[in-house]
Amino acid sequence: MKRIVYTLAQVLGLIAAWYAADRFSAWVGLPFSGGVVGLIIMVVLLQSGVLRPAAIEHGADWLLSNMLLFFIPLVVSVVQFTGLLEQDGLRLFAAIGIGFICVMLATAFTVEWVCRFERGRKLRRLRDARAAA
Repeated sequence: MKRIVYTLAQVLGLIAAWYAADRFSAWVGLPFSGGVVGLIIMVVLLQSGVLRPAAIEHGADWLLSNMLLFFIPLVVSVVQFTGLLEQDGLRLFAAIGIGFICVMLATAFTVEWVCRFERGRKLRRLRDARAAA
């Protein structure tokens, strides 16, 4: 029961962070969504050590494991708008495909960059510790 409450608190915290970033993005008039702003802020908080990964780990794992539930409204709308798919389906699927590829590439490059950055930080700490010894 304690784990459920802990996970729920983390999920609510992530939702609140997303909502705050979305409102900030709309208020400032940024040309990209609040999710991107929230992601940038979350990465900065995690990298700086202000936010520990354990503070959001269970909530993030739960959201990722139940991600399919977030796409159910999309499937329902596709069924309702079959005429739109018949008329503009190829363009829609091309836009979705290009968007998917862009997201995957951006994610891959970001993860690779963060991993290299972390390895560099650890290597510098080891060198500094070895030089001090």
